[in-house]
Amino acid sequence: MSPGGHLVTTAITCAGVYAATGSVGMTAGLAAGGFLIDVDHVIDYVVFERQRNLRPSAFLRHYLEGRMRLVVLLLHSYELWALLAALAWVTNSEWIWGYVLGMALHLPLDIVFNGRLVPGGLVHFYSFAVRARAGFKADRFALPMVPAPRGERFLAAFFRTPGAERGTRAAVDPAGSVLPSPARD
Repeated sequence: MSPGGHLVTTAITCAGVYAATGSVGMTAGLAAGGFLIDVDHVIDYVVFERQRNLRPSAFLRHYLEGRMRLVVLLLHSYELWALLAALAWVTNSEWIWGYVLGMALHLPLDIVFNGRLVPGGLVHFYSFAVRARAGFKADRFALPMVPAPRGERFLAAFFRTPGAERGTRAAVDPAGSVLPSPARD
């Protein structure tokens, strides 16, 4: 799902949770787990990809065009979700329960919206152990990639799910160029 899609769905869910519970802690945890969870993409971009162009448009294009070589994504995993759910159960912390709820919103949206562009889906990808066994190498996974239209403004790209407008996927050739592939039915 696009970052903008996560922002909208998380904001709506936060409003509903706050209206139902009145809990600032749970709502803040939900915002962190539903939207701010994507900070791990920034960590991957800077630490593992060694990218130094910190403009939001460059960062977003890096992901939309599938230029990543490594996909560590520490916060996007079933294992972390289960660990945090157990911690929330033991501590009964509203903030942690909110984060668990946010992850329970975020991960399925990623699986559904991004996985529809990948043969076989992405259910397995969200296991940290699976990514670790693959050496965190992005080329081991058929991740959704679509060249961002040149001149596209940041906000338009922020709300665009890869492939949504054209139903296309792209591949990366050995030289690192993005090559469009035909749309699938």
